[in-house]
Amino acid sequence: MDGKNKKIIDELFIFAKEIMDTKSLYPYVAFVVKDGVIISRGYNRERETKDVTRQGDVDAIRNAQDALDTGDLNGYSLYSFFEPTILGFDVALWSGIKDFHWCINSKSLPKHYHKMNYTPLDYAKKHSEITIENGIREQEALKYVEIATANKFYPNNLV
Repeated sequence: MDGKNKKIIDELFIFAKEIMDTKSLYPYVAFVVKDGVIISRGYNRERETKDVTRQGDVDAIRNAQDALDTGDLNGYSLYSFFEPTILGFDVALWSGIKDFHWCINSKSLPKHYHKMNYTPLDYAKKHSEITIENGIREQEALKYVEIATANKFYPNNLV
């Protein structure tokens, strides 16, 4: 991992902790990045908006599109604490994002994902223009999930 990516991932961990501390949410956070600069941040807003499409990845993409006043995010990257869901991944692709980085793989926390016959990694195997760096500092990220679980943060407080 180069210096720019390390700094972005460090910031992602800081933002994940901030969202856990201030919102009592699992750290479903994401950034849209270009040339090492964080353009937008997003977190899971499903609870506060009652909109299941307001996942962290989608929120970051919407925020970037609003800030840049464009729907075209070609050349941008998506950094996520969790592997994007199919919804988040598809929205990123539709916006033009083809470069993905995430900490926690879906196979490490299957209960956080709907069971699907494919994943972003499967899709990337068939599309060489997609780049994915996955499992970045995963063990460290999983410790945040343990904290969220122990504190019964959303969505576990609904069960």
